[in-house]
Amino acid sequence: MSQTIMYTLKQIYIAMEQCGKIQMQHMDLTPAQAALLYYLLTHRDQENYGIQLHATLGISKSSISSTLKALRQKGYLCVKENPSDDRKKQIVLTQKAYDAEESIRDGMIAQQKLLCSKIPEQRLWQLEEDLKQMLLNLKETEAEI
Repeated sequence: MSQTIMYTLKQIYIAMEQCGKIQMQHMDLTPAQAALLYYLLTHRDQENYGIQLHATLGISKSSISSTLKALRQKGYLCVKENPSDDRKKQIVLTQKAYDAEESIRDGMIAQQKLLCSKIPEQRLWQLEEDLKQMLLNLKETEAEI
């Protein structure tokens, strides 16, 4: 087994972050903010809460909280009180978020095309399965610790 998988994954992550920063700078969004905002836009038909995002996306509560706070400060979303539970705040997208949807989607598609160019479709399917398994391996290990 190659000892460079982790190093290569880290390099890919860093390169994607740099590319994402360039693509999203005109909207004053970081790649993490754009990704979370895009998730919210593609799940607009359901009620979204920070705790649910943490569970669904597997991102730490503090990262979700700080990203949501930044998006709120930039005018992409607001929060609405939940009358049945004062601790829960429903995430509500603003018109600014809806206006940015196409640009965010196009940026993510362009980045994925760049990342996956020159790799045959069958190998991409297998790579995706392997990466999902790696993530599952880590989550199972976390649960045991």
